[in-house]
Amino acid sequence: MDQQSSPEKGRQLSSAPEQAPRLIVEQPKQLENVLEMIGLLDAVSERVTEDRSQGAGPSAGKAGGARAQKSARDQAIESIPVPEMQRMQLQKQIRDEVRGLEKQVKVVARRAARPGGAHKLNTLYARIRRLNSLLSNLFEASQDVIRRLFVRVFVDKQSIL
Repeated sequence: MDQQSSPEKGRQLSSAPEQAPRLIVEQPKQLENVLEMIGLLDAVSERVTEDRSQGAGPSAGKAGGARAQKSARDQAIESIPVPEMQRMQLQKQIRDEVRGLEKQVKVVARRAARPGGAHKLNTLYARIRRLNSLLSNLFEASQDVIRRLFVRVFVDKQSIL
């Protein structure tokens, strides 16, 4: 049999076409070889850590210039519309969610006699009340609160409540 050896692949045996090639892994013969390998792994991990610390993080985007790219979330936050548009979009989103909850209430109300139906109705109505109170408070909210809520709903795609 013809044997091939390389550090990346280990020893491979050539075999017949019906058999898949087998990978044979050899263990280090001495404890010193093991310690040398561990030392090499530590050196590689230190280099990788240094590379990541130089080119990552929020401060790297400012210091790195064109090399570091902004995330999609940061780009979306930068392109947020003016506060009045944010307020209008949030109001529309809340009204749409209330409309969807009211449709769910109609469906659950038909099945209110089933076990757990009353509880489900109660939680749906509580959520509708909370959304309506949020909608009324949205008129008086500061721009910072509106911005945070806008980012949460439209950029991060989280639920309103």
